[in-house]
Amino acid sequence: MALGIKKITFTTIIFSSISTWIGFFTWRILFNNFAVENFDASPAEVGIIQAVREIPGLLAFGAGALAVYFTESRIASLSIILIGVGLILCGLSPSLIVLGLATVVVSFGFHYFEPNNTSQLLMLADNSKVGRFQGKLRSFESMAGLVGAGMVLLMTLFLGYREIYYIMGALVLLIGLYFTLALPANRGKSDKRKVTVKKKYWLYYTLYFLRGCRRHIFTTFAIFLLVKNHSLSIQMVTIIMLVNNMITIFTNRLLGNLSDRLGERFVMAGSSFLLIFIFTGYAFIEYLPALIAFYLIDNMLFGSAIALKSYLSKIAPSEDLTSCLSFGMTANHITAVVIPVAGGVAWSLFGYQVTFIGGAAVVLIDLIFSLQVPGAKKIAQQSGLQIDQ
Repeated sequence: MALGIKKITFTTIIFSSISTWIGFFTWRILFNNFAVENFDASPAEVGIIQAVREIPGLLAFGAGALAVYFTESRIASLSIILIGVGLILCGLSPSLIVLGLATVVVSFGFHYFEPNNTSQLLMLADNSKVGRFQGKLRSFESMAGLVGAGMVLLMTLFLGYREIYYIMGALVLLIGLYFTLALPANRGKSDKRKVTVKKKYWLYYTLYFLRGCRRHIFTTFAIFLLVKNHSLSIQMVTIIMLVNNMITIFTNRLLGNLSDRLGERFVMAGSSFLLIFIFTGYAFIEYLPALIAFYLIDNMLFGSAIALKSYLSKIAPSEDLTSCLSFGMTANHITAVVIPVAGGVAWSLFGYQVTFIGGAAVVLIDLIFSLQVPGAKKIAQQSGLQIDQ
């Protein structure tokens, strides 16, 4: 029974996403310091955990399969519950192995939430404004990260890591239970879904794959480098996350608007070009303020994923969206179970420079494929859209 909520709207999608990202940022902020300070984790061990964490992403096609039998709104709300349970299990972890398993639980919730929630948004938004809708949503997600980071920062002054995991996990779990009871179905019984992989979406899958490669190198090792090599404290890590989310509140909207006005190719290729310098900088620059600035710019450019999803929404009908998003996430994570391990081993054997130089090479390939995306006018002609002047 829906508790006063009549239908899925942009507002309900926002609130679902906020709870998910508060949980995700809690894990993201605490993980490196918790692993290093409590279990003396090495680069290789962190790489292994990060690789295992991405297995749910590799299995994200299951989200598309579930959508054949369950609505996207129900899958998304149950995924929030899973994130809350995973955070509580992180706090209970007596060893690095158990922490890794608890991380997998959080990851399953997050990776099954994302394609279903995004599918709901793309089905609601008009194609000519889909970038703006995504930009708004990602801005609210940044606000959620800001709130989550602020809560964690405040609690670190009085509580240990484990207690923070318990409190934040319980909060997310309760929100997930509410949404499971309150949110109605986002589609009628006559709306059917199929699990399909179509050749015409090859460029979308390829770009999602390459962006997964570059993303997992940076998210696994960028903050870890600052903690391991520069002894960055949990308070400083949290402050960086706070600043990051303050910035992306505005840049996500900007990237969404640019995607609508100048086209998906401009946003994707432009971000890849800039990231070549970011990865190279991490490899050769040791000045801490510069590295922090690179980290913030890289996270700002994560918003370019808006353009990739906008491109999909304009070439795929609604019945293909959930399946395409799910398989896209699987493509994004094919190397995710390998790259963190390989990067960690390469770091241990040859130094961290090799890991980030490899990332720069991947971004260069991504740039080449991004230039294959049709221009704004061509996509508009194919989709019957009007381009804002």
